[in-house]
Amino acid sequence: MRNYFLLLTILLCIGCSKVYKRTSKVCDDKLYFEVFNVNPAGVDEGYLTDSLNFRLYVGKWDNEHENFHLMCDGDSVIIEKLDRVDTTSFLKAIETKKYSLKELKSKRKFE
Repeated sequence: MRNYFLLLTILLCIGCSKVYKRTSKVCDDKLYFEVFNVNPAGVDEGYLTDSLNFRLYVGKWDNEHENFHLMCDGDSVIIEKLDRVDTTSFLKAIETKKYSLKELKSKRKFE
C-alpha cells in the first residue's frame, strides 16, 4: 500500500510540471502569447506578455474542447475563451475579458 501512494505521488508530480510549447505573436508583434503544457492529458495554460512590463495569466484549457482567441482593439486586448458548447465542431466564445495595455504596463506585473 505504501508503494502505491509513493507511485501515485510521483505520477502526480510529473503530470504537474510545466513544459514550454510555443510563443505566438499578438497585436502586430507588440504582445506575445506563451503556451505551456501542464498535464500529459492535453491541458495547456497561457500567458499574455510584452516581455518587458507584464505577464498576465490567461487561463487553462483542454486542447480537445477549448481554446483562447486574442485580438487587439486600439490600446486594449480582448481575450475570448472558446468552447465546444454543443455537438458541432464550432468553437463559441463562452467568456470575454478586455484589458487596457496602458494599465497592464503601468502595473508591471509578472505572474
